[in-house]
Amino acid sequence: MDRTIYPAEQCEPLKRERTGVSNERHCVIRLNSTYMDVIDRRYRLRGMVTTTVVTLVSTALALFGVWMLVTWLPTVYAGRAVDWFMAGVLVIGFVGQFTLMYRLVIGRDFFTYKYYPIRFNRRTRMVHAYTDAGPSGVISVPWEQAYFHLGHGQGETCLRDIRCHVMEGDTVRQTFAVGHYFADADKIREIWEFIRRYMDEGPEHVVDAPSSRHVHLSVADTWKNCYLTVIISLGEALLPYRTVLMPLLGPLVVCRWLVLKSSRAPEWPAHVVTESVVDVADPHQWPEPEYVGQFYAGRGV
Repeated sequence: MDRTIYPAEQCEPLKRERTGVSNERHCVIRLNSTYMDVIDRRYRLRGMVTTTVVTLVSTALALFGVWMLVTWLPTVYAGRAVDWFMAGVLVIGFVGQFTLMYRLVIGRDFFTYKYYPIRFNRRTRMVHAYTDAGPSGVISVPWEQAYFHLGHGQGETCLRDIRCHVMEGDTVRQTFAVGHYFADADKIREIWEFIRRYMDEGPEHVVDAPSSRHVHLSVADTWKNCYLTVIISLGEALLPYRTVLMPLLGPLVVCRWLVLKSSRAPEWPAHVVTESVVDVADPHQWPEPEYVGQFYAGRGV
């Protein structure tokens, strides 16, 4: 990356002091006394609207190409003059769409990693972020040296998230996002407070109510999790109409399932695994759900 930090990033640092409300908002996927794994920003988008639409359009173009081929070949075999315009349309519709699909979907969503966790290790005081490069491309930075700030969405500027810069002086060397995104900056600050408490105060202080000491997000690539993720994405306003909307939601569920099934589970490099050993009788190891929200009495993320 190697760029100068932007003024807006300098103006919105996330404070390293107790600021009030702590809420992980379904961002944590694993928590114990040694480390905490947090989901990546793009996990919610895997196999959702963009991927589904591009996949359906590309499939339609491929079928159109097959139809063109079936109707065009008999004229060629019959000895008629070749219609090069129709041949060009055939190439674009049948062959060119695969390039489009790869650039927009396959190369970015299918056959990648199921998720890209960020690990906060309390014992080593290190933060590790998984990347597209796999185990060899893990970004590691000491907790005290990492610069966390309030991030802004590029396409939808109203969206906020947690961003971490790996700095060298005033130069940004690497950047990664942590946890889910929201339009409400206060929700992002609540997630940050949860992370800050875990690293600076310990797992026993991350929440105030003992009954809420459970992991709520499941990253298992099951049909149920894919369905629940799509339903949750509707929001409170559309949730009552989920049955009516199933003809539209069904393709999203299928596409998300295909994306996750085609992808690999992330594997941390050996040095991260070695430093992440959990005590057998760890009193702060949170139960992990079999499906999204198994231990959660409310709705939404």
